[in-house]
Parts: sequence; structure tokens; C-alpha cells
Amino acid sequence: MKPESITILANGKPEQVGLTCSVADFVSGRGWKATQVVVEYNGRVLGRAELTQTMLKSGDSLEVIVPVAGG
Repeated sequence: MKPESITILANGKPEQVGLTCSVADFVSGRGWKATQVVVEYNGRVLGRAELTQTMLKSGDSLEVIVPVAGG
């Protein structure tokens, strides 16, 4: 029987995601807007267009950074 989910590391914690989950799906599924975050995927910052094109694989590592403005 094939697994229905995979495990990735997101912001230092193991997360279960679906087999066909893109980085954009992951971001929006956690309540973030792609235009308001910076995503590092396996050590490389992704451009906005890459978020929908990059499919997550077991063992991938994501860092989702929410910039905060203020003074």
C-alpha cells in the first residue's frame, strides 16, 4: 500500500503533507499568503513563480519567514 502523505521538515519541525503538495499549497494551508512570506527550500530561496512549480518530496526542508516591519 502506497503512503498518502510524506514527511518534510518545516521551520525545524516534522510536518505531514499530501503526496501532491506544492510549496504554495503548504504555505496557503498554514494561513500565509505567498506574497507575504519568504520561503527557503532545501537551502535555496524560492522566487514567487517557483512556489507553485516546486512539489514537496519526503525529507525536504522548508523555512518560511514572515518579514515584520516596524521601528
